[in-house]
Amino acid sequence: MKETVFQNKILVAIDGSEQSLSAARYTANVFPTDRTHIVLFHVREQLLDLFSDLDAYPHYKHRVTGVKRWATEQKREITDIMDSALVYFKQKGFPESAIAIKTSAKKLGITQDIIKESYDGYHAIIVGRTGLSRLRDWLAKSAAMKLVAKIRHIPVVVVGGNPDTKHLLVAFNGSHGAMKGVASVGALVGASDHHLHLYSIITNDEKFWVGNKTFFIPENIEDSIETGVNQIGAQLEVARSRLLTEGVAPDRISIKIHAVDRNRSTCLVQEAMENHFGSVVVGRRGMITFFDAIFIGRVSDKVLRLADQMAVWVI
Repeated sequence: MKETVFQNKILVAIDGSEQSLSAARYTANVFPTDRTHIVLFHVREQLLDLFSDLDAYPHYKHRVTGVKRWATEQKREITDIMDSALVYFKQKGFPESAIAIKTSAKKLGITQDIIKESYDGYHAIIVGRTGLSRLRDWLAKSAAMKLVAKIRHIPVVVVGGNPDTKHLLVAFNGSHGAMKGVASVGALVGASDHHLHLYSIITNDEKFWVGNKTFFIPENIEDSIETGVNQIGAQLEVARSRLLTEGVAPDRISIKIHAVDRNRSTCLVQEAMENHFGSVVVGRRGMITFFDAIFIGRVSDKVLRLADQMAVWVI
């Protein structure tokens, strides 16, 4: 029997939290079953090894017993999460050969160990927005936000809540980074029944079509379009062609240009919410100026903060 060759390898970080299970379920619903290899990855704490030598000391023995009980419960929870995710992937049509479970003892630290693993031929990493400790995530940067900051060689998808998986908004500004995002989404999602919405934001003074409309949809616009230095419309057509090349059906792609005079991050998230898009795809440096990056903050960072019940792809 011929062995199946999977085109994309996806790393799903599992920490035992319910949100990490939601991230696994999101993965199962977004990526094609016929060309995706899933690795459920967990970094294991080594608490038992640290406390094993204390058994010989009566003063600490009862405390060690408590730690061991907690560690055993944690291990059981991880196993339950992994088993639930495995069953769900199979229910969604993934062959058993397309799913792997991998655990690794913590060496450099949980975040650093995940980063190291991400270099092992993966095409994307999926992580839940919050981990086991919501308080710790609130007080300090969560593991998800640290991964976004440090992983730049592959897309990082941060999943919050239980987002819709069939509709993805792809922020596009015509830059090389934005085109890279389009290519990545096309290669990962491919010939599926997902709806991809190419969405560009420009300021009102950059508006280059006749009329008073605040938005422009190339495929059904009736107003005449002025030609000029702004070629975002043409670039969007190039992006659309790129998606078609990856097998996305023409009727599954929509395009919109929106002229606004307000915060672009808020506008992106609002567009997604109003149109029931569960995923927002943003570039790391797209749609911003140098001044924005230094003094205001990157669009991707703001979208991550605002879209807490969505899946945010940072490419």
